[in-house]
Amino acid sequence: MGSLRDRYSNWVRNWDGVQGFKGEHSISARIGEHYCPYCNGALEVKTKKQIVNSESEEAKHFDFSSDGGRLQGNIEFRWDVYYCANCNIEIDIGDMRSYERELKKTGGNVDFDAIRERNKLPNKKKWPNLFHIFLVFLAFFLVVFIINLFNS
Repeated sequence: MGSLRDRYSNWVRNWDGVQGFKGEHSISARIGEHYCPYCNGALEVKTKKQIVNSESEEAKHFDFSSDGGRLQGNIEFRWDVYYCANCNIEIDIGDMRSYERELKKTGGNVDFDAIRERNKLPNKKKWPNLFHIFLVFLAFFLVVFIINLFNS
């Protein structure tokens, strides 16, 4: 007889072929009023769902990491987007945040499509964190120590 965790795991696996769930919901998106950059209508928060197989081509656009490792098989992803009922469009929350920041900074006349394109560009290289720098220095000092050890 298996544990409760095994029975739950089997139930999840057998439900529509979905082997797990991953959700990213934004609390800040639900706070305050947000307006469509095209028609200035009120935006509402909508949850999108998509089942993605970890071996499929579209899997490269999703994060399959979890607390215990990597999620495998059919995973249902859920995330929030803004939805404009007037324009019938969905707007990514990250794009909307960038747009609203630019509006506050400049005071108006911000092209939303330009911000969307800028957000699609790959991020600039970031400095490695302190742990990586520490490892490089540690390796360097070990090499110097070993060379000095053999030379003496």
